[in-house]
Amino acid sequence: MQIAPIFSLDELGTDIRVGITMSDGKELFFVTGKDENGPDDLIPMSFTCGYGVAFGDLIGSVEQMDGIPDPEKAISLIEETYEAIKALIHSTRSRDKVDMINAVLSTSNRLFKSEVDSSDSRNLLALPLLVEVISGIVKSGKKYNFKTSDKILSSLKKYQKLLTVFAEDVMLYDKNNEPAIALTKIDRNKIPSLSYSGLTSVMVNNPYSGPKYIETFVPDTFDDLISYLCNKYVQYYHFQCCSNCRRYFAFATDSKIKNCPRVIETARYEKDIGKTCFAVGHLRSHVRNLYSDETQILYQRNYKATFARKKKGQISEDHFAVWSEMARAMRDLCLSGEITYEELEQWFKENYLRE
Repeated sequence: MQIAPIFSLDELGTDIRVGITMSDGKELFFVTGKDENGPDDLIPMSFTCGYGVAFGDLIGSVEQMDGIPDPEKAISLIEETYEAIKALIHSTRSRDKVDMINAVLSTSNRLFKSEVDSSDSRNLLALPLLVEVISGIVKSGKKYNFKTSDKILSSLKKYQKLLTVFAEDVMLYDKNNEPAIALTKIDRNKIPSLSYSGLTSVMVNNPYSGPKYIETFVPDTFDDLISYLCNKYVQYYHFQCCSNCRRYFAFATDSKIKNCPRVIETARYEKDIGKTCFAVGHLRSHVRNLYSDETQILYQRNYKATFARKKKGQISEDHFAVWSEMARAMRDLCLSGEITYEELEQWFKENYLRE
């Protein structure tokens, strides 16, 4: 999925800022600007991620994982994209603001959009950096001096450290199942402030099935965005470190969730790419449970015995391939309850493979 280009500055308006709303397991980051009549009702861009995923993306993987950004790589990706945007604006011959903004949006795709098909975005705490650059182009064109956006980049580096402590020592469920209590025991200088300012309003969602009122927040500054999110997490959520990608995420129930909703882009097993960490983790847990099941034990015993005879040359490769496919199908029928354990056992006896 690519970030859509704009065709007119009217699509952006002025006083362009990033807002946030949290609902139904998702965080929605949107971009808002004032139209010519004044109200903040223009939303040309919006991005979603799971609860706490934006924080976890900035912190990076707590362990070195192939294809997963660690803290250094997480910041480097943002820095490299930002420097590419600055170089692009400095080098472009066009003075058309729409052209420059579209070039910025195109360059930003690799930062915010997954390489596999997904409705969720990544690195969303860097979105205010992008929006500040766009706002600067709207106001000043090629003369934008990047001072404010440089400060946001510095803040991202600062918050990477502060949010790591916040995630580990305040929010992590394994250490603290009451974040509000953990908050009273920590040095407040080591975590982000929980005080914020900005415009808070209520948005009505899905009025046809009954109105649902969702709080929407447009912060005054980038610091206010971080503080608002931290405040909400302490009140309503827990953090967990994903057992698959080793990045932090948040969940809103008392049940302990081990895997995050991120889409897997690189993996040891190619079949996992495009799935979520949650789905892969759930499947592996299910498979582990199957291996302790009597049905799986029966299947494994017969499979290993037949495979051993194939290796000795007592069974041909082709016959074994056909038999093993049928055996898996019969096992699955038993696991789903369509045949009994006794019927599966009888099938193995009747289909003892001979040349």
